[in-house]
Amino acid sequence: MWVWLAIALSALAHITASYYGPRWQFYLFKPFTICLLGVVAWQSGDGSFYHGAIMAGLMLSLVGDIFLMLPKDRFVPGLLSFLLAHCVYAAGFWSQLDGGMVWWLPAMLAAAGVIVFLLLLPSLGTLIVPVAVYIAVIVMMSWAAGEYWLTTRSLPAMLALLGALIFIFSDICLAINRFRGEFRSATTMVMTSYFLAQSLFVATLMV
Repeated sequence: MWVWLAIALSALAHITASYYGPRWQFYLFKPFTICLLGVVAWQSGDGSFYHGAIMAGLMLSLVGDIFLMLPKDRFVPGLLSFLLAHCVYAAGFWSQLDGGMVWWLPAMLAAAGVIVFLLLLPSLGTLIVPVAVYIAVIVMMSWAAGEYWLTTRSLPAMLALLGALIFIFSDICLAINRFRGEFRSATTMVMTSYFLAQSLFVATLMV
């Protein structure tokens, strides 16, 4: 209970600092929040492949956070870090499947991914390929979480699917803010959903 309160306050400190400062608070509390989630995940896991995948995803996300926070633009390394994080999250979700797969789920997610890509396309410039690959990977991660839920109907699977969908929302907000035009509430929307998604992934280890 108390650790989740600490995580929420740390996330709030980062979001508040992004608008009002100070800068040290902005730089400190984003990675600190993910580190707290890492501690919870480490204490809650059983040493399984799934546990290792969630831990690896958090650590790769931490690297991505640091790249994206640097004063000099490190968007592509940050994108690559999160791409790898989604790959290991997906591997964890795939490892939990228990049964056959459906065809409509990947079709639906792929169609949504194509729509988002086409909306961003006029503003992507030289980042067309990295963004396209990233969209494909996060769609695949969400597909894995969806199949996990459809084949097990378990509470951890439901949390994984919710986390994946919220992660997509966070990335869409981030992409719109970066490529289509900045808006003031972007940081609140992006970071609140991002921290919530990561928290849901960690919570799958606890239920």
